[in-house]
Amino acid sequence: MRFKNTTILASSILLGAITTHAVAAEFKVPVSYEIMYVDLKDGGDFGSDFKVDLKPGHHQIVVRYHQGLRNSDSFNLFKSEPIIIDLDMKKDVNLELKAPYIRTDVKASNYADKPTFTIVNTKDGSKVDYKERILPFKSGFQPTRDYLEEIKTFTGVGVAAAANSAATYAPAPAPKSVTEANEFQMLQFWFNKSDEATRKDFRIWMVDNMHQPKAKNTQFEMLTFWFNKATPVERKAFQVWLVQ
Repeated sequence: MRFKNTTILASSILLGAITTHAVAAEFKVPVSYEIMYVDLKDGGDFGSDFKVDLKPGHHQIVVRYHQGLRNSDSFNLFKSEPIIIDLDMKKDVNLELKAPYIRTDVKASNYADKPTFTIVNTKDGSKVDYKERILPFKSGFQPTRDYLEEIKTFTGVGVAAAANSAATYAPAPAPKSVTEANEFQMLQFWFNKSDEATRKDFRIWMVDNMHQPKAKNTQFEMLTFWFNKATPVERKAFQVWLVQ
């Protein structure tokens, strides 16, 4: 009788494990890519650099092209900027990022500048809808870049956190001497006159001053002009205003 109960218990545990695995979702990249972050946490915490198991729901996955090519007398490593992918994971699905495998240095260098890929459901081969953004390029040798903080700022998480922090800890809102300053009001004025594309370009430019807007216009030029004229306090107050 005891043996029978033990068998039932073991079967229940096994069934539960199978059920738990069944509702999980998997995201996989080829060996020419790496998973950097998942929901702003290190990708390695979820599995390997090439595959992660996730719960169903919305996820933000950061990947990048990362391929080494060995020639007869050299080894070259090619990397793209981090690519931020937003997608919805359904239960019990396996998603895979499909990208070309490149064998020459010239093609790898070009691909790293403009990586292209698709994401498919491996069970039926259907393409999956997703939103893709790439972190702005920064020139020069930067071995200690804090990609996670850059991603937070680029996606608005960092600015929102700063605004929440200000709302929590600041004893009072920005004083009138800041909100009534000509620079602060001109930033508001030109931001409100801008279209969505210009606003996005300007948000990126605040993080990376080397960013070149897709469409140059008066609104973008005036925003950068008044932002440069503003004091650090006025700039911070404006960034808080953006997320309110």
